Amino acid sequence: MQVGCGLRLRWINGGEYLYFWHYEREGARSARREDYIGAARHPSSRREAQRRILAYCRRAQADLAAKIARIERAM
Repeated sequence: MQVGCGLRLRWINGGEYLYFWHYEREGARSARREDYIGAARHPSSRREAQRRILAYCRRAQADLAAKIARIERAM
């Protein structure tokens, strides 16, 4: 299991753009993905980035709690 996410700034044609990176499962492997958020100077892009990070962390937390519960039941 690979857990992680974050933000990346990219300079394209003189503009600064914000991307959200995260890991996704692909069969038995994890792959790093990047999703375009928007222009870094826009407050809405920053809010959307924070929303995505929080959602990712909550999903990871729920997945980990379920895995712990399965292990504890098996003991």
